[in-house]
Amino acid sequence: MEFEIYFRPLKLDDAEFINNMRQNTEMENLIAGNKRFVSLEKDKKWLENIILSDDPCFEFFAINQKETDTIIGYASIADIDYRNGKCVWSGLKIDTPFSKKGFGFQSTILLIKHVFEQLRIERFHAECLEEHEASLKMMLKAGFVKEGLLRHGAYIDYRFQNIYLLSMLRQEYDITKSKYEL
Repeated sequence: MEFEIYFRPLKLDDAEFINNMRQNTEMENLIAGNKRFVSLEKDKKWLENIILSDDPCFEFFAINQKETDTIIGYASIADIDYRNGKCVWSGLKIDTPFSKKGFGFQSTILLIKHVFEQLRIERFHAECLEEHEASLKMMLKAGFVKEGLLRHGAYIDYRFQNIYLLSMLRQEYDITKSKYEL
């Protein structure tokens, strides 16, 4: 698979980009996390805490487009449990001008590869809103398996929404790895 993106560490200069993405209500309504208003100053502090943290239980990545060498989004994993070999896909955001161009899928594949090959995880857990059909389709294409539906699992835009629970095991990653020649 030919990648048009790469991961790099987040840096303080990314705060304005991230804060601008948070202001996109349409994008925020597709995410199962809590939506809240965040100032640029708070995002700077949040990034500083991430960058300076030695906590081995989470990782954040800036997603950069190779062609322009600019940030187009970010991804994260959390609850990394090395003893039990599991972690949670805690986020993926691609800025609107770059959405629907395959960058989300490429980011998904790179993230999966990192989780299984670098972290040596056995089980990678993910969630997506039932109404976010594009996200579900992308995850299934990448090799995730739908495990169930968490009814009223998130309160977004003044209403409860259902969340799909998905996962990928190492043996399923081996199929993805072969399919996409990673």
